[in-house]
Amino acid sequence: MRANFSNLSDRYQAWQDLRRLTLDKDYGVRWRAAEALGNAFRHVPDKNQAWQDLHRLTQDENSYVRWSAARALGTAFSHVIDKELAWQDLVRLTQDENRGVQWRAAGALGNTFSYVVDKEQTWTDLIRLAQDENSYVRWRAEGALGTAFSHALDKEQAWQDLHRLTRDKYSDVRWSAADALRTAFCHVPDKNQAWQDLIRLTQDENIDAHESVADALATAFSHVLDKEHAWQDLIRLIRDEDSDVRGSATDALGSAFGYVPDKNQAWQDLHSLTKDENSYIRWSAADALGTAFRHVPDKEQAW
Repeated sequence: MRANFSNLSDRYQAWQDLRRLTLDKDYGVRWRAAEALGNAFRHVPDKNQAWQDLHRLTQDENSYVRWSAARALGTAFSHVIDKELAWQDLVRLTQDENRGVQWRAAGALGNTFSYVVDKEQTWTDLIRLAQDENSYVRWRAEGALGTAFSHALDKEQAWQDLHRLTRDKYSDVRWSAADALRTAFCHVPDKNQAWQDLIRLTQDENIDAHESVADALATAFSHVLDKEHAWQDLIRLIRDEDSDVRGSATDALGSAFGYVPDKNQAWQDLHSLTKDENSYIRWSAADALGTAFRHVPDKEQAW
């Protein structure tokens, strides 16, 4: 039913069967019915009743059923009639006593933001969840912030919120903030400060953050106003004494190369990195060289 609902000739009868299964005494049946409801939601004939059933399942006594209902809610959200209540269901489920339910609900947040009417309150909910004591909820909420940023009504306030999170006491929040900036960078009003935040995060004590920062730097470079200065920032970082910092910067060079004003100097910088004494840097330089190759002035040497 999950895969074939849209092809059934008698959808009304199929819908009645599915409704009955959501009320089954066996939690395993309700669990699978909730999953099927999420996938079938846009095709059911009575979306108002379907929404009531899905809302009920988010409050089921069994955590597996709530977990499945949270996933279904994320899948069905764009077709749900009462999106405000649906959002509140997701927020409530991020605080569920069961961690699996929390994770599933938090994971659904990012894709639903654009459909919510009260985006100001919804953004406030995301900021609060990004500072939740549960690290996974924080991580997923941060990811949702990046996706949601382009839809935020007050981008100046949204930017200040992201900027603040780059200095959060939790290292994983700072790490996720970098990833959110990668997604949101082109919409950020103060791109100069956002770039400086990313440069600062290359020095973060959390080594896991460096890969996110490298990806963010690579994405952000094309949107930075002062590309000459931004390139010098990257060059300074590839000379840092910390190999993880150098690696993050080197990874960014390949994606940034096509936008840098002085490609001859940029090529010399990249060429020198291919001979670095650290194998990790040479590995990153090889990757960067492959990305930048079509823009390199001396292709014979690059080859």
